[in-house]
Amino acid sequence: MRPASTSVHGLELRPGYLDRAAQEALLAAVRDAIRRAPLFTPTMPRSGKPFSVRMTNCGPLGWVSDAGGYRYQATHPDTGRPWPPMPEAVLRAWRDLAGYRAPPEACLINVYAPTARMGLHQDRDEQDFAAPVVSLSLGDT
Repeated sequence: MRPASTSVHGLELRPGYLDRAAQEALLAAVRDAIRRAPLFTPTMPRSGKPFSVRMTNCGPLGWVSDAGGYRYQATHPDTGRPWPPMPEAVLRAWRDLAGYRAPPEACLINVYAPTARMGLHQDRDEQDFAAPVVSLSLGDT
């Protein structure tokens, strides 16, 4: 039985949404996406300072950051190849959780080393602020 969801100011937490088997399947799909679109280290637009997190994407668009700024683009910044398709588990989570009429356009995959940090920030690059962000986390608590 899954724990009940918690909702506070537009944030909904769904602990237990992915059982162990679903987490393992998602991890395999993420590893496949990383093989097809290798991890890269984005940089801050003004300073050129590298992020402490490595990332890749899947889906029609991918989020990147470099000297050109923050943006969504259709190709990997290092390989120039299109992003791999989103795994079915990600699309299923979107259908189950997003409550939004359109399919997702981008799936950002962040990989955090033990020393990586994610500072306070706002995602303000979207065209439609009514579109939700669905985040699935695997790994350390």
